[in-house]
Amino acid sequence: MRGNEANRVISVSQGGLYHCRGGRGDPVYYTEDSSDVTVKETLPSKPTVSLQPSWTQIYSGETVTVRCEIQGGEGAQWTYEWRAAKLNTPPTSNEYRIIRATESDSGGYSCRGRRDYFFSEWSDIITLTVSYKPRPVLTVSPSWLSPGASVTLNCEVEHPSAGWSFYWYKAVPDLSEKSSSYELLPDGSGTAQDSYIIHGQTHTAGYVCRAGRGDPEYHTDHSQPKFLWSAGQFDSL
Repeated sequence: MRGNEANRVISVSQGGLYHCRGGRGDPVYYTEDSSDVTVKETLPSKPTVSLQPSWTQIYSGETVTVRCEIQGGEGAQWTYEWRAAKLNTPPTSNEYRIIRATESDSGGYSCRGRRDYFFSEWSDIITLTVSYKPRPVLTVSPSWLSPGASVTLNCEVEHPSAGWSFYWYKAVPDLSEKSSSYELLPDGSGTAQDSYIIHGQTHTAGYVCRAGRGDPEYHTDHSQPKFLWSAGQFDSL
């Protein structure tokens, strides 16, 4: 950096070694250079680590993006260092994507930014927990009813506030295969509520549910079938 201002005080925008000298006359007569002074660059606040989607409890097979954000560092050319659970060669960009997570991806993640010879602080650690693929639990209430009454299905998943939507099915028995297939109930695709009301039930029937979240959507296993018993005939449709 060079400056020829008459003022004896100037502002600098980058860290480094600085010195000054004076000059006067024409031709200019210069003094000797001053001693060097070190100016430390003021870096933005320490980074934060975030997840997209934002939940820290995920399940095997889900996809999640880990992101390092430096507030006030916009427009600067940063590279990034990571302390991560399962990164033999950590990325130098501010984010990376975990595709089809496994339990070995569980653990703490933190990052810091680097620009030239300057480093930000390390971020706080965010902890990611990866568990086995869940199976929701379906309950029906009441489980025995008179023909024509209404029944409520409830689908329960671990960590129910973590972005789940719900799918509702009737279990259709296949007597030749000794198994069942699943038929989606009316308006039973991706409901925001974890309950579903069936009005005017007249037959004994079995039901299952499952849940999904994220983009692309990750689905749980189907629940175990639950049967609703009625004084009417078994519903095989």
